[in-house]
Amino acid sequence: MKPNIIATACLALVLHAPVLHADEPAPEIAGLEKAASDFVNAYNKKDAAAIAKLFTEDGELTDLSGEEITSGREEIEALYSDVLADENASSIAIEVSSVRLVTPDIAIEDGKAHFTPPGKGAIPRSIAYTAVLAKNAEGAWLIASSRTLRDVTDAAGQLAALSAALIGEWTSTTADGVRLDLAIGWDVSGKFLSGEMLTTTADAEPQIGTIRIGWNVAENSIVSWMFDSEGGVIEGVWTPSETGWLIRAEGTTAEGETFSAMQKIAPEGKDVIQWDASQRVTAGAKQPANKMRLVRQPPEAAETN
Repeated sequence: MKPNIIATACLALVLHAPVLHADEPAPEIAGLEKAASDFVNAYNKKDAAAIAKLFTEDGELTDLSGEEITSGREEIEALYSDVLADENASSIAIEVSSVRLVTPDIAIEDGKAHFTPPGKGAIPRSIAYTAVLAKNAEGAWLIASSRTLRDVTDAAGQLAALSAALIGEWTSTTADGVRLDLAIGWDVSGKFLSGEMLTTTADAEPQIGTIRIGWNVAENSIVSWMFDSEGGVIEGVWTPSETGWLIRAEGTTAEGETFSAMQKIAPEGKDVIQWDASQRVTAGAKQPANKMRLVRQPPEAAETN
């Protein structure tokens, strides 16, 4: 998905199922519902020209920062043409919180737009928006102005890209004979990623570890906690990069020594992940960098009778 798809697409959204006050006239409800239906249908059909016609001649879209404004049908059509040309463009669903008729010809709506990328089990991202609609001389409701308010994607949605890259069973063996087996999936709540690790060497007892990855709303970032069976714990803060994720990791070893490192995760296709660690420091002493290549394990063959 292109970076501006959510920010620009949701700005234009109208109500999918408007909730109007009971004393407001039924014709206005029907008109707003039709405007919503027309937009959703046009967007999901990837028809940028049809979307542009749902705006007033001088309609505007404003992004989350308030700095990028798209004005007029020509610019709006060009914008959506670019957005919808992406083969990974999402489909849309709308969740409305309120609609208010300011005058018989002006309505203000607030809600959430949910964008689901293609693919089985894809997780939506969600944006809160507000929009102003104006009724034209023919009685049709058109979008006059709309604005992205904030990202309201739930925890699972914030982890969508990471889950697509990490979920599965992985293995890696280093040149000095250390083997790591890692299995990651969703936990029972469906909001966190949970994993089990097994590290084996020729001259030591196997070490078991667990990892939990979640979304920190206050810090607006992905965070992780890793625990090993000897008592060590590492906390990581994840930042998206052009090739994957950077992780600032800090914690303590089983012996109580402080530990820190910068880690980099870079998926290479669907079946390989390069996981590197640099700037490693244990108890104040610099440690050599580590490089690990994780390969997805094939599924076990089904038993036959």
